[in-house]
Amino acid sequence: MMKFPIQRLHIILTTASLLWGLSSPAFAQQIWSGTGKIVSGAGEGGTVELSLSIIDYNLQFLSGPSKNEPPFQLNKSTDLNGTVTMNAGTWEFVQTGNELGVSLSQNNPYRIIRYRLFPKL
Repeated sequence: MMKFPIQRLHIILTTASLLWGLSSPAFAQQIWSGTGKIVSGAGEGGTVELSLSIIDYNLQFLSGPSKNEPPFQLNKSTDLNGTVTMNAGTWEFVQTGNELGVSLSQNNPYRIIRYRLFPKL
C-alpha cells in the first residue's frame, strides 16, 4: 500500500522538474562571424574578418579591433540593434533576419569598416 503514494510522488516531482527546466531561460551561446570591407580611411578597399559571441545578452568580440575589450550588455530585445562606443571606436549593429550588419567608425587612424555577419550553426 505504501508503494503507490511513493510512485505518485516520484512522478509528480519528475514532471515538475521537467516543466521547470522547460520554462527556464536558455543560456545558449550565439556566435556570429563574417567579413567586412574597409570602405574609407586607412587600408581602404581591404577585407577583414570579425567574430563575436553573445551569451545572456553580453556581447564579446572574438576577433577584430575590440577583441581584448571586456564584453558589454545588450538591450534585452529580440534583435541586435544599437550603437556602442568602445576603445576601438563606435560600433553600430543592425540585425535583419539572419544577417547582422556591423559598422565600425574609428578616429585614430580614421577608418570606416562595414561587416556582414551570419550566425554560426
